[in-house]
Amino acid sequence: MTTEPCPLCGAQAAITVGPVYGGVKRTLWRRQPFEEALYRCAEGHVYSVRIEGGSVTTEPYESVDAWLERKTGTERLERPPGL
Repeated sequence: MTTEPCPLCGAQAAITVGPVYGGVKRTLWRRQPFEEALYRCAEGHVYSVRIEGGSVTTEPYESVDAWLERKTGTERLERPPGL
């Protein structure tokens, strides 16, 4: 994975947030593999870096939960008490 600068402030990525997310985007008969990872810059902004077909795109998010909600399409489930 590459470490692109933060799209909000331009700072370099300080840490990754979780593992690399890999998948396949399908369009009719073609399958386009991609890799996406979350980063947090020194200023605290969360953003994703996506590599798809040789192109690199970055997208800012409010939080890791906002990214997860976009990927799963549902709100994050509350944890049961005691866990």
